[in-house]
Amino acid sequence: MLFAYCRTVTVDRRRQQVLVSTRWFWFWSRDRTIPFDRVGRIIYWAQELPSLSPWRYLFVLGQSSDIHDSAFFLISLAIKDAPEDRRAHEEITLFSVWEQLPRERDWLDQLAGVRDTRRVGDETSGAIVALLREYLGVPVASH
Repeated sequence: MLFAYCRTVTVDRRRQQVLVSTRWFWFWSRDRTIPFDRVGRIIYWAQELPSLSPWRYLFVLGQSSDIHDSAFFLISLAIKDAPEDRRAHEEITLFSVWEQLPRERDWLDQLAGVRDTRRVGDETSGAIVALLREYLGVPVASH
């Protein structure tokens, strides 16, 4: 929000804790330390955003094609009250990533010389989740 909000996430593997620091308007901050054993799961979900390209709406009329081409990918941690609890009762958002939705490569990709056959999109948010899963050793769930 134009320098009014900043969140920093540090995973300290040696101390087995996640440090989340949030600062608002340069003068108010909140620091939170979450031990690994209180993390129940990683929550990973996306909210689609409509395309801002007018021609996508023109070519989609009468077709079953989707008009969403990007999304906010939200990555959160579900926090348990105590390490022995089975259920998490709190959720803390770590990251929100605005990224392209996964899609098949199209003729423009081929024209640009992209030869990879994998899908394009959500690589950054997926890499963050994979790294968190490796560090924390907890499952990933959608909310």
